Amino acid sequence: MNFSSTKSRIAVATLMLTLCANASAVDTPQAEILHWWSSKGEAAALNIFIEAFKSRGGHFYDSKKDDQVASREEAIERLGKGYPPTLTQWNAGRDVREFYDFGLTSAITEPDIVEKLTESLPKAILDTVMYKDEIVALPINIHSENWMWYSNELIDYQASMISNNWKGLIDHGKELAKKDIPLLAVGDQSWQVRILFSSLFLGISRDLYKDVYLKRDPSAIDSAEFKQVLTTYTELAKLSKSFGDGNWNTQVKAVSDNQAGATFMGDWAKGEFNTLGKSAGSDFGCALTAGSDPSLLLVVDTFILGKVTDSLEKKGQALMLDIISDPETNQKFNALKGSVSPFYKPSADELDPCSAQVYAALAKDESVIPPYATYEDGGLLHKLDTVTYDLWKAANTDTDIDTMINTSIELFKENILESISGDNPSIANIDE
Repeated sequence: MNFSSTKSRIAVATLMLTLCANASAVDTPQAEILHWWSSKGEAAALNIFIEAFKSRGGHFYDSKKDDQVASREEAIERLGKGYPPTLTQWNAGRDVREFYDFGLTSAITEPDIVEKLTESLPKAILDTVMYKDEIVALPINIHSENWMWYSNELIDYQASMISNNWKGLIDHGKELAKKDIPLLAVGDQSWQVRILFSSLFLGISRDLYKDVYLKRDPSAIDSAEFKQVLTTYTELAKLSKSFGDGNWNTQVKAVSDNQAGATFMGDWAKGEFNTLGKSAGSDFGCALTAGSDPSLLLVVDTFILGKVTDSLEKKGQALMLDIISDPETNQKFNALKGSVSPFYKPSADELDPCSAQVYAALAKDESVIPPYATYEDGGLLHKLDTVTYDLWKAANTDTDIDTMINTSIELFKENILESISGDNPSIANIDE
């Protein structure tokens, strides 16, 4: 017996009984959201949508998972077996198009919402949710991943710190090390290490990053510049520490408490700082890498629409879409989440120091890097993450680091060549 599947079916049956029992009238809209927003800041943001839904007469069921992997696994099972959530959180990109192509989800057809999306979204983001001229997922936010969040007490940040191959930041980290303070809080999880690596890579050379990850050009791996990326990365690894349980929000708290100089994390970290009672500019600083010409590595949360059949759930799905796409409500969500709204256009005086950097980067097409979820080969991403994670771990051992760097270069090239010659698997099946 597949115990996990049995539990899932029982949970869904119980959910439907609960929804029916709690409906105070035959026309009460019903909605379930399956998601992985489990930190305090994320939960506070989602609650904006929940309370708005309840205030408009809806009955809400929260299907929260502790992490992304668990949420993705349940979503795939339920979509495939025909008992989908009303809405499911998923990153924009290739997967959401495949779900729709396989007939597992519905497109957005409400004219008002379609108009909002086509008029509001930057092309790079709209492209991630378009398939065959239809919008197959609802963008909730515009996240960016390559941020340095730093303690104003421990770091007097200058853009020059992350230019010139990040020498200034590394030198500062060595001074902090004399006080037994790590320069970086980096959770011992491969996806967190990837954020540090991609931030560094984009900081040293945006063009080289594109050659490796977007063009999958094996010749780019042989460049002296790529070896410099790996060398600098190992120097940063030696100045880093994983705090507590290793989760990303624990690393944010370490910076908030001035136990570490900085952390590299997506802009959801800003929401966590806010939850901790800290303000951008006064308590902590934020810098898109790198220097005076930053890139913007996008991550876009969406809701994909389950092909629901119950009339009350269909009403709930429509109502939730209307709420999420309302500019004022969506802006409140994103203010807590740390991201920027795809629907709301703020004035200059509404922007905090972090959001202002996002809009400046969005204005330059060459600065915007598409989300990982849209990359041609998600399996390749997973393999390269493993290489960079192993190198990060090796940097704090007695391993011959030059040998390890050379080995990493060969593995990068080997995996890229294999990706070019082989099939491109869907990232729906890749654990992150």
